[in-house]
Amino acid sequence: MEAPSAEGLELTLNGERIQSAWRWVQGEPGRLWLGLDLLESELGAERSITEDGISMLRWFGAEQVIEQANQVSIEDEIAIEVSELLRENGVQMGLVPSAMGSEPTLSLQLPAPRFLRLRESAERLVLDLSGPALLPRNDQQLELLLNNPAAAAMALRQRGVSTGLGSGSLLLSLDGWRSSSLGGPNRLVLDRSNSDLTPLALKTRPLFQADSRGLVMEQRTLKLGARRYRISFVRFNPEAGRMALVPLSRRNMVGLGSLLGLARSQGALAALNGGFFNRIQALPLGGLRDGGDWLSGPILDRGAIAWDRGELPQFSRIRLQEWLSNGRGQNTEISALNSGWVKKGLAQYNSLWGPRYKAITGTERGALIIGTEVTALLSPERLKRGVNLQRGQTLVVARGTAKLPLEVGDQVSLQRKLTPSHFNDKPFLIQGGPLLLNRGQVVLDGKAERFSKPFMRQRAPRSVVASDGEQIWLLAVEGSGNKGPTLRQTAILMKRLGIREALNLDGGSSTRLMVGGRSGTRGRGIGAAIHNGLGIVVNPAH
Repeated sequence: MEAPSAEGLELTLNGERIQSAWRWVQGEPGRLWLGLDLLESELGAERSITEDGISMLRWFGAEQVIEQANQVSIEDEIAIEVSELLRENGVQMGLVPSAMGSEPTLSLQLPAPRFLRLRESAERLVLDLSGPALLPRNDQQLELLLNNPAAAAMALRQRGVSTGLGSGSLLLSLDGWRSSSLGGPNRLVLDRSNSDLTPLALKTRPLFQADSRGLVMEQRTLKLGARRYRISFVRFNPEAGRMALVPLSRRNMVGLGSLLGLARSQGALAALNGGFFNRIQALPLGGLRDGGDWLSGPILDRGAIAWDRGELPQFSRIRLQEWLSNGRGQNTEISALNSGWVKKGLAQYNSLWGPRYKAITGTERGALIIGTEVTALLSPERLKRGVNLQRGQTLVVARGTAKLPLEVGDQVSLQRKLTPSHFNDKPFLIQGGPLLLNRGQVVLDGKAERFSKPFMRQRAPRSVVASDGEQIWLLAVEGSGNKGPTLRQTAILMKRLGIREALNLDGGSSTRLMVGGRSGTRGRGIGAAIHNGLGIVVNPAH
């Protein structure tokens, strides 16, 4: 007989209500699944990938492998079984009755430790603590929950570090620092990064000029049925030439970061989170093109926008097809380009993926191509260790039982076809999905874009890029006293705003809209890391 279980999308952490996925299974001891967003942004757990390609979670000395068998999907969130990780650090967990006789909710409790002393070296600060602590992050600011935060603040200030104090917490900007936690004894470690910035808590740096060139965030509340939805948005006319839309992305496709960090890196006046990604492996799941370069290829015929500076974006479902010829009369389709989306068959990677490729699945075989010639065949063991990628090189990998149709010395060629063809001329592209509106009409089709029925039905915060025929809109939609709209309701809300073309982007905990360095919304209240985004910048030509 299975043990009783419960799940939900809201919990309490030291009494504070937080929206995040969870599942609890009764037992001795009980088992708990939590969303990866919560573990990273509210507890302070660190995710890393070992040399063997194993994903790990670490938090004050406790470690856990992120295994596929220990993951569950709760609506649009991935949750991981972490009960032992939390127990090792003294977290008390269990179900508590909710008010008004509703379903019980999950409660997590961790007493705040004492700050003991501060140690420093040339490039490192170490805060010794009496126990593990919650380490919530808001953008690039870390909050250390202590029962004597003033003592820690004084010790840091004596060493020339500016700090802030919250309610029972020490506030530190992570500009110029990398943070990590260690156990035995418990420590928070701050290592200087390549930046020479000094941590200045509670002092925000504007993304650009303080006046934001007239760009402002607007908000409206619309009602559908009995529910209300708050819509935050920023809009501008690209044909006026003063501002331009750009993709926000790192040049290394492996990894996640904050929207604030991406916006700052390109001097964006405003920013919205972008396309989908694999949160466990931190890999892109959709098309991303910047300056004509395919940083990541499109997948699954999903919706996208493509544009050039000074013009409105074009909206469509897209498909990228590629074929490889081995010079011996054999042509083979390639299913993915610089992508975290995997299926049986061939995929190709180049230096735009990053300086190094490591096998995403466990059964890959590869061929390294320099120019047009196959120079080496690579075993699964070699790909698991990783292979460097330099300009002019292409790595073709075969997954599953697919055969690798290449031999050393082959002269290869690649052919590519993008549908619709007029997107070929657009240097910038970002893919999300599903497409919501076209020419003012709802065109939602989850089956055509291969989204699941549960995904199409769920309610969640939404991120949308849109056009009314004159302006580009970046929008974030949240429920007012509810979980948020369905995708069809989102399309209807866009239509009510007078929008004619609209594309859904990654939503849920990823939803984030910022103007001038200030956040208009945080999906589900969690500052989740993202892979890419859209930004509005001052046009370099003006």
